[in-house]
Amino acid sequence: MPSRIHWFIGVVLAALLVATVWYLVSVWRATPSMPLYGNIIVGAAAILALVAGCGLTALMYYSRRRGYDEPARANKLPRE
Repeated sequence: MPSRIHWFIGVVLAALLVATVWYLVSVWRATPSMPLYGNIIVGAAAILALVAGCGLTALMYYSRRRGYDEPARANKLPRE
């Protein structure tokens, strides 16, 4: 059963989330809208970031499956 400190931390984090979303929406409404070319650039950057992240994650799994992440070993036996 969670202690009171866990509940307190949860309430504080929830309050920070609500305050952050409120601030974000207020700033979003106060700024003028972006032109079409800006939306295209932001969309392309988001797609490129997603592709790069997925590619790097795939390389990580590929490297792990192929054994490239194993520590290097010498061919010599250790001295007794």
